[in-house]
Amino acid sequence: RRVFDEMSERDVVSWTTMVDGYARRGLADDAWRVFCRMVVAGGQQPNEVTLVAALSAIGQMGLLALGRRVHRYVAEGGLGGSISLANALIDMFRKFGCKSSAREVFDGMAVKDVYSWTTMVNVYAKCGHLESAAQLFEDMPRRNAVSWSCMIAAYSQANQPEEAVRLFKKMIEENVEPINATLVSVLPACAQLGCLDLGRWIYDNYIVSGKVVLTVNLGNAFIDMYAKCGDLDAASRLFAEMGERNVVSWNSMVMAHAVHGQSEQVLHLFEQLKGTGIVPDEITFLGLLSACSHSGLVSEGRRYFKEMKMGYQIEPKAEHYACMIDLLGKSGLLEEALEVAKGMPMEAGEAGWGALLNACRVHGNVEIGECAADKLVKLDPSDSGIYVLMCQIYASKSKWDQVKMLRMLMRDRGVKKNPGCSSIEVDGKCHEFLAADVLHVHSEDIYAALKNIYIHLKLEGYVPLT
Repeated sequence: RRVFDEMSERDVVSWTTMVDGYARRGLADDAWRVFCRMVVAGGQQPNEVTLVAALSAIGQMGLLALGRRVHRYVAEGGLGGSISLANALIDMFRKFGCKSSAREVFDGMAVKDVYSWTTMVNVYAKCGHLESAAQLFEDMPRRNAVSWSCMIAAYSQANQPEEAVRLFKKMIEENVEPINATLVSVLPACAQLGCLDLGRWIYDNYIVSGKVVLTVNLGNAFIDMYAKCGDLDAASRLFAEMGERNVVSWNSMVMAHAVHGQSEQVLHLFEQLKGTGIVPDEITFLGLLSACSHSGLVSEGRRYFKEMKMGYQIEPKAEHYACMIDLLGKSGLLEEALEVAKGMPMEAGEAGWGALLNACRVHGNVEIGECAADKLVKLDPSDSGIYVLMCQIYASKSKWDQVKMLRMLMRDRGVKKNPGCSSIEVDGKCHEFLAADVLHVHSEDIYAALKNIYIHLKLEGYVPLT
């Protein structure tokens, strides 16, 4: 910057170098100021490289009006034939969610490269038009690893893990080598589907072999996948082997142990984290409070809830309050849990009131249960779980008239109990199960195995809650 300011004469290259340098470093305001100085100074017209850098800065600043001005400047100045400039315009409109404007630029391109197609696919994906994104992806004359990764990420982020995994397998079949972004996108889908074998295969074939470098973000994705698929040993080993960790790495391990009810490990991890200099965030405390709730650690939960506010200046969100309500409710402190729900700075929501209602089911508290159910019905009258839990509460107190009334109410309102659903990978194939499902090809064997498990549970003294 000092050399630039001391220059007696500046050409388009020197101006562009400054604009691009600021934009690449995330200093969008400075980049735009230099660009404006260049235009005002006259003598030097911005070229396509200058405009690409300016569009990057505009996208970072979030100023769509400026972006449209540059778009007009490009169109009126006869610069529309530049592929890199058109790609930059499409990418800028993607950041603003302007699908139509992006498509207008895309359709106006005489020549498109693979980046043009990929960016347009990304535009549709970001705007929630997954079918259009998929169609454009299929129409691409040539695809590279980035294109595949973009579409896999679109499916994964749109809660379509089956499609993400299907496309990943197709990518492998077509001999396209995955890159870091591909694996970061497909691993959450593996986690959601319970595809542990596929996750292990990915690790062995691309990380162990050295084809893909294990970055922090990719390591975090593997840890999360292992944990959600139930392989905590693999998650712990990878965490221990990672040369570099960030707060997400620690959070992944905290949440992994919390979900599996291993509160002692969670609290130990938190103490280790504090010794690293990495500052815990709201996700860290969500894991801590969840672990305390799982194990009924009331005093510890209260302490961490206070620590996040007083020690780290983190304002609790609805999820943190829901954990506290769950912790207090499970421990039988229903009155205190109700006070927390009522005293929240935001609406308790389905998570908070749902936790309280479930606690009332466990402890058979009709009065507070009715209060929680009333709040939940106002939020979502079609949620069958509310009616089912209240029926269980009434049944536990032999209030059969209320049970009958609720069932009639469900029928009158057209509320039906949604069947539970789960999935698991066996021998490389993903199997999905629905409650009371008899259509699965192995349903007879499955029900026979379940019956056998239930007999063993009864012999061990297990008594169902309902």
